[in-house]
Amino acid sequence: MSAVLQPEFQSNGGTGRLGGALDGGVPEDLAGLADGQGYFSTGPWLSAEAASVLVNSAQHRFGKAAAVRRPHLAREFSSWGFTDSRGVYTADTRFFRHAVQRAQTTARIDGWHQGKRTSLQLWVGRRWTAVVAGSSARALLLGYESGAGGSMVQLDVAGAEDAASTMAAWAGLGPAWTAAAPARKVPRPHFERRILDPRTPPPEGADAQLLRMWGEPWFVWVVTIGAGRFRRGFVNAGAAGHYLFGLNNDGGVQLAPQSSSLVWHTLRDAVEDARFQDGPG
Repeated sequence: MSAVLQPEFQSNGGTGRLGGALDGGVPEDLAGLADGQGYFSTGPWLSAEAASVLVNSAQHRFGKAAAVRRPHLAREFSSWGFTDSRGVYTADTRFFRHAVQRAQTTARIDGWHQGKRTSLQLWVGRRWTAVVAGSSARALLLGYESGAGGSMVQLDVAGAEDAASTMAAWAGLGPAWTAAAPARKVPRPHFERRILDPRTPPPEGADAQLLRMWGEPWFVWVVTIGAGRFRRGFVNAGAAGHYLFGLNNDGGVQLAPQSSSLVWHTLRDAVEDARFQDGPG
């Protein structure tokens, strides 16, 4: 698979390429990350139910008893080459399952765009990263879903060193014009309405930076890495960049601008820490 970064964005209903900044500047440097492609995988597609069976089953085959209980899965596995005529998992399927079973740690991203939900799951080992990917941020921003209601997922295996870049590409991380500024506070109900409906007006008293961020298409994502030790929530606001969000003690939402390079290094370091902490694999 190829999991690198895409410098394109969608703004105000259109798609553009990051050529010149809105203020005449240039987008930030991503410290050597590739920035010419988006999330891309050549792996096969399966229903989320079938993918869950492959990930969680301890058996080396989808046997007769399982096929009787869930004939739709037996047909799905057979038609897409995941099992042979006897229900035994094929070599490619066994390789994917091996990557899952030998993982040192796991990572998950849950994402939302205007009421549509998606997810990315990774199993990161010493050599391989098993990937189960729903619709990426860019796919949702362009109006595409994988299957009815996002019911299909794509399976792949990447190198262990590709885990962070896979997450970054899938979540739409790329060059942006991110200005350093203090965190902004937004009432939680207002923030939640904006996640569902881009027509939600900005909060009263919003400054120019918050207005710009508010007007961009949003992909909201929450990443969990390792055994629950690392969890962060971000708003991907297109050309306005990423914002870290979290709850205040009074229940309000803090939105803090984060450079793309900082988000990238945060993901990379969290994955490496989890691999070290969670087990040998």
